[in-house]
Amino acid sequence: MTDSIKLRASWKRWFWGYAIGVLLIPLLGLGFFIIWRVYNTQRSYLYTVTNRRIKCLDRTFSNSVDLANITEISVAQNVFHKLFGIGDVIITSDDHEIKLLGQEEPEQLAETIRHAVEAEKKRNEQSKKIPKRPEPPAPPGTLDKMDYLTGLWQQGLISDEDFQEEKKHFKN
Repeated sequence: MTDSIKLRASWKRWFWGYAIGVLLIPLLGLGFFIIWRVYNTQRSYLYTVTNRRIKCLDRTFSNSVDLANITEISVAQNVFHKLFGIGDVIITSDDHEIKLLGQEEPEQLAETIRHAVEAEKKRNEQSKKIPKRPEPPAPPGTLDKMDYLTGLWQQGLISDEDFQEEKKHFKN
């Protein structure tokens, strides 16, 4: 069973958009349109974090990265973001980059993801160490019988078709 956490961007990331919308409400209702637009933009970002992968969904694209492939995790905050206690968590892998926009307590989230990445890499290493079962050896006498059959075929005592037909019995 795979547990997942769904994250959305905080409204605080779009604070200035909401503020401008409120200020423009008296101007023929233009502010309502701006507020609606900012709200839809904010709600369009959905991030799903599982114990194996991080997935970013937007209304225009979808992107995901496996935890085992993550090479770097950083946090980007400007002055206003620090004031509001939010930030963008930037996750980099060999292939691409995912930004978790407007996350509250971004340092704590980044640290949690770092622990998950370490755990996934350890799990992958341990699964590689598990020895694979060796193929069971051929039943006793099988090689001797195959050698005898090959000898008959090489001496021309049995046809190619008969040799191929009998050979099938030894491969099962």
